[in-house]
Amino acid sequence: MSDDDGRLARGAVRRRLLLDAAMQVVASGGSGSLTHRAVAAQAHVSVASVTYHFPSIGELRRETLEYAGSGIGLELADLVLAAAGRIDDIPEICAEFAVRLVTERRIETAAVFELIVAAGHNEELRPVVAIYNSRLADLLAPYEGDRGRASTVGAAIQGLLLEQLARATSSESHHLRRDVADLIRRYRVEA
Repeated sequence: MSDDDGRLARGAVRRRLLLDAAMQVVASGGSGSLTHRAVAAQAHVSVASVTYHFPSIGELRRETLEYAGSGIGLELADLVLAAAGRIDDIPEICAEFAVRLVTERRIETAAVFELIVAAGHNEELRPVVAIYNSRLADLLAPYEGDRGRASTVGAAIQGLLLEQLARATSSESHHLRRDVADLIRRYRVEA
């Protein structure tokens, strides 16, 4: 099948529009507010357009989590990989990124956490959460010196992020920066 008429490209653009809208819906109303109708209203499209791209609500939830989590994860991976020769910079890189997650990328971050909580009730979301957590541990493991410790640090960082998201404003993000960097440093095991 040829894409000479641009249908595949338009479809990919439409999916991103719908996933952005789904993140907005989840971030503002929680995972229970994610419906085809709510996404359609947020994206200013027909419900049929949403159900065409995401036939089931389970698929919409799973893909929203994958979309939001991969955007966050890929950016952090790029930052950590760029510092490959400067492993001692990882605490500050992660701390600065954590601040951006609760300020500049608050909607994506809130959507991810809403869907992580939903995974406690929804088995379809659990594999996506496991991948998300595993990738975070993989990024921290070279610094921490142990994947188990890196997993613990990743979970603790998520707790700090969640606590910051629960605040009405992000005015105390300097505490988050300090706490994330300190946490990463304290768990390090040098070979």
